[in-house]
Amino acid sequence: MRLIDLSDAKGQIRVEFAGCNMRCPYCVHIHQPMKEWSVEDIVDFAKKSTTENVYLGGAEPTLQKDILQLIEQLNDTGKKIILKSNGMKPDVLESALPFVEGSVLEIKAPLDDIQAIMELTGMSGERTQKYVDLLHRSLEITRQKWLRIWIRVIPEYVNTDTMPRILPELEGASEVMLYQFMSNPEFDLPFKGHEEPTPSWGDLKELGRMVLQKVPQVRLVGDRGKMVLKR
Repeated sequence: MRLIDLSDAKGQIRVEFAGCNMRCPYCVHIHQPMKEWSVEDIVDFAKKSTTENVYLGGAEPTLQKDILQLIEQLNDTGKKIILKSNGMKPDVLESALPFVEGSVLEIKAPLDDIQAIMELTGMSGERTQKYVDLLHRSLEITRQKWLRIWIRVIPEYVNTDTMPRILPELEGASEVMLYQFMSNPEFDLPFKGHEEPTPSWGDLKELGRMVLQKVPQVRLVGDRGKMVLKR
């Protein structure tokens, strides 16, 4: 399996996979070096840890051909697994569902704005439309358990004008995380001229209050730290 990193810190084992089926222009992961680990190596690492929580993330875990084998074996050790995905492999998410505690899916922009999503993913129009259809299916599947939807707030695409078109997709999620673009240099490359954290913390809070119409909890993450908004 191709990994960017494997670590045990901050109360969870983090398995960061390499490789993605998107080419988002702001993504750091597609430029990071990778190393090969076997399923057995990862499971052995997890067994030696006293941490029970495992986060499978990075670029796109569902592309790994042995991902279901890994998830089942981690589940067999008693670990609680959260699986992050871009939603392009709903069949994998459905197969994994019995063995995970929950999922994390990203929404990049209003799903009816194909042009915006093309710009954000680096994909063709045809592929973008297929992605939107697959993401809808993935959202239906993952809502059956705990689900966090996270949104990278790039102001040209996610703002108070576009958020009302995103809100229907958030229905049924356990929580939403709004991430302030460029607030963590390990997550983002400069894009659309943004080289500093954006939007303002005040604008992020305003978006969070809008999102509370649809979910019980919103997490704000940015240059001022973290904040949780609840109904």
